[in-house]
Amino acid sequence: MSDQMSVEAALREAITRRAEALRTRDIATLTELFADDFTYVNSQGALLTKQAYLDFIEHGPLRFDQQTTDELAIRVHGNTAVVTCLVHDTGTWQGEPFDAVFRSTQTYVLREDAWLYVAGQTTALE
Repeated sequence: MSDQMSVEAALREAITRRAEALRTRDIATLTELFADDFTYVNSQGALLTKQAYLDFIEHGPLRFDQQTTDELAIRVHGNTAVVTCLVHDTGTWQGEPFDAVFRSTQTYVLREDAWLYVAGQTTALE
């Protein structure tokens, strides 16, 4: 397996683990996957720090039933990777079912042999 394929496999695994952790509200796994300086811009334009994001997932009105990715494109530049994809989420928001698709950009950095999610941005698609 080439180094590029190995890197892409590791990133795909991180993305899959993140989706499952969101579904199960596994804050320990999300904490492990996110860099301490993680920032996220949600589809409403709000900027969240790592702690704010984790608090929202753990205590907020959003529940994921499933999160899948499609059109995954991974570009690696040394110890940094930029991922773009379509994200399909289903679940409940404030108790009401939702089914939505987003365009997402995710940035990862290799630190101590682990790809950490350092920044993300999501745009809702209609």
